[in-house]
Amino acid sequence: MIKERALKEKFPPYCGPEWEKKINNPIHPNFWRYGVANLIFLDFVGKRKVILDVGCGTGGSTFFLAENCEIDLIVGVDVVKSMIQVAKEKTRGEQLKCKTEFIVCDGRQLPFRDLSFEALISRGDVFVWLIPQDKALQEFSRVMKTGAVIVMEMDNGALLKVKPANRYFEKTYDGKIVYLSHKVDADRNWFVTCYVLRKNSEIAKKISQNPKFIKNGWYLGEEYFLKDIERETIEIRQGLTTHWYTAEGLRDLFEIYGFKEIEVIGDGLLMKLLLEGNEKIAELMKKQPELFFEIERRLIPFINPDKAPTIIVKGLKVTYKP
Repeated sequence: MIKERALKEKFPPYCGPEWEKKINNPIHPNFWRYGVANLIFLDFVGKRKVILDVGCGTGGSTFFLAENCEIDLIVGVDVVKSMIQVAKEKTRGEQLKCKTEFIVCDGRQLPFRDLSFEALISRGDVFVWLIPQDKALQEFSRVMKTGAVIVMEMDNGALLKVKPANRYFEKTYDGKIVYLSHKVDADRNWFVTCYVLRKNSEIAKKISQNPKFIKNGWYLGEEYFLKDIERETIEIRQGLTTHWYTAEGLRDLFEIYGFKEIEVIGDGLLMKLLLEGNEKIAELMKKQPELFFEIERRLIPFINPDKAPTIIVKGLKVTYKP
């Protein structure tokens, strides 16, 4: 089992304003992923009165449920301070202020009393960062009432393949050029190393002027060798390890920690279409996003979760196991 480590902003760090801009852009795959997840959350938790949103980011799902459910309160928590700052800035109108609250905290150490919430939601791979995940589930169970529903969305760990390293250049929110190295082991643990380049180094200059990098925000840079990049590196940051479960693994884990009626469903078809680069479909999707969100929502019962790009796990809290 991977040992618990203090959560911190992942590298390259995403700040709240940058993340808010990305996920509201139809070019970004998560725009489609999160749009569908919100509808699924609405189906499962829409009648619950007090809801917790773990890893709420800038409040996308928090506000969606506050605006579309007859809830009394939804609390969003995130470990990244700038995410919570943006979420608070987005709160408009007295009615929404009364229904929402945002707090900076670690999802494994929630500052709430036992049996506080009727539902808990989480989207965007938050669960894979909360290592050890059994401790996170214990904490979720502690703050959930008996009969409360939990619904979490994440990438499908069954699709991860063992790979020595996947490397590319990216820009951080504060303008630094970094070289990221990702690798996955046989147990579906994901390791990330970030090489921060000197601002005026030759490689950094070339990458920042590359048309593909300017357009996409990242660049493979296959013409560069790691040894050359290391010579121009001023700092090496070791990112947090993440662990990814298969659909079967999630069912087993949730059952162990006091949940029943566990379902794992697949989604992410819209995200897959966008990533495959069919321009005609992409343009049509951008013109009518709400229509495509609803289409995928209706297709979900027919999708094999073991082969879907992303999965949703849902369960009911029965007992708390400390």
